[in-house]
Amino acid sequence: MRCREKVLYTNGNIVTMDADDSHVEAVLTCGDRIEAVGTAAELRQLTGPRVREVDLQGGTLYPGFIDTHSHLEMYAAWIQYAYCGGTDTMQEALDILQCHAADHPDDPVVMGYGYDDTATSDGRGPTAQELDALFGNRPTLIVHISIHAAYVNTAMLRLIGVDPTKPSDNVEVVCADGRPTGLLTENMALSAIAQLPPVSAETLKKGILVAMEKYNEQGLTSTIGGGLGLGGLAGNMSLQVIGELEREGKMTVRCHLPIFSACYREAKAAGLLESPGSPYLRLHGIKILTDGSIQAFTAAIKDGYYLQPDLRPDCILTQEQMDELVYETHAAGQRVIVHGNGDAAIERILLAVERAQKRCPRKNPHHLLIHCQMASDSQLERMKAVGLEPSFFVLHVWNWGDRHKAIFLGPERTERIDPCASAVRIGLPFSLHADTPVLPQMTMQSIHTAVNRISRKGELIGPDQRVSPLEAMRAYTTYAAIMTLDEANRGSIEPGKLADFVLLDKDPRAVAPETIKDVAILSTISGGKAVWGKLCA
Repeated sequence: MRCREKVLYTNGNIVTMDADDSHVEAVLTCGDRIEAVGTAAELRQLTGPRVREVDLQGGTLYPGFIDTHSHLEMYAAWIQYAYCGGTDTMQEALDILQCHAADHPDDPVVMGYGYDDTATSDGRGPTAQELDALFGNRPTLIVHISIHAAYVNTAMLRLIGVDPTKPSDNVEVVCADGRPTGLLTENMALSAIAQLPPVSAETLKKGILVAMEKYNEQGLTSTIGGGLGLGGLAGNMSLQVIGELEREGKMTVRCHLPIFSACYREAKAAGLLESPGSPYLRLHGIKILTDGSIQAFTAAIKDGYYLQPDLRPDCILTQEQMDELVYETHAAGQRVIVHGNGDAAIERILLAVERAQKRCPRKNPHHLLIHCQMASDSQLERMKAVGLEPSFFVLHVWNWGDRHKAIFLGPERTERIDPCASAVRIGLPFSLHADTPVLPQMTMQSIHTAVNRISRKGELIGPDQRVSPLEAMRAYTTYAAIMTLDEANRGSIEPGKLADFVLLDKDPRAVAPETIKDVAILSTISGGKAVWGKLCA
């Protein structure tokens, strides 16, 4: 196909992130691809009269950032509901939810999300009775920030088949004084979320456009999804809307979407996983939930929680169930993307992958372990041996690190959460993510945290797990590209690769490490087009 337009980017620090870590003067693109890199003089000889020059004005150009775990379509669907995060008290969150309910009187379900109980002075979420007093018989839920728990009222309990007057045998329905409290975890929380009315194509389309702008604002040009079909959102609706947006030329984030385990076999039978996809949409692999969240007290932790040592939640799947799912996917040549926070969950995942590799050896399957909070050095060594790579949620160190020390894990175990440096020491590529909507996308804060490991209260957590700025930048570029299974097309600025870039006001590798979070994202380019920031003008 003939190139419609050539663009020459000059007058900046262009960091290619190639194998030699080259820095060049200029990059020439042709349509959505990189044609050449080199000096400005060299590239001007290749351009001819149809070139458009872009002055980077001394900024630093990197490959577009790649997020390796978030729920873009879930975030897009939930934008219409009440965000209850960032509050200092439970009452503040309830006030937000009340205002939303009053503004949407016809909504069949009152929905809030992002509530972080241990970040409030109350240290808890609302009971069913407290929600009843405010919302009466309207089914109501507030989703915990982790998305692994929810607080619901009596009407919602009844809607999902839970008797609000009797204790439940289901451990995912938390009870006290002989009746459900209104707190649900894991699958029961997902059951409550599934009661939300189906999102319309128009609403989801608007939401995805807003979500992509938020991602682009953070320099992101690609993402790996959190599980198509998870959380009650119809997978076919997401595919339809993303496909429409791509045909309209409005997609600005490349989406790699694994299928949630409950929908995987149906998608596989329909042949969806065999498609090569399109430039902005590809389906691949299975997403498996092994345990819950540390901050929701549902992660599978071998030695229990710091303030509740007898609390040792089991994994969501038995070892036999995990072995079966992993082997089926692995043997089919597909990819396993598996959620694991606690050390007990990571062990169960490792055993399943090791057994699958023994039965059906595959070289470099690039299976992906999401979060990987509590992996030991020996577990990381075993991960490397079987082709299981970590995507660390290192923002835990910053956002929850103080509470991990005081409430969840205690000082000793908190020191090595998200062991990025251990992965570097053994030569295991790793990536980073924000798990949006759990946290908003904040790439520079994530990179800053991997390098500095400073908590919100200013505490240094695990100094021996700090990594260099180069390794942190690779976690959002070259290493992350490996985890999209598309490193031939992205992750570095090299001829033939996609023209996906992020323009920064400074090079994070050239500033004082403690100021990395202050590096500004000036513009984002996706497929050769400026989609956010100053270069759009």
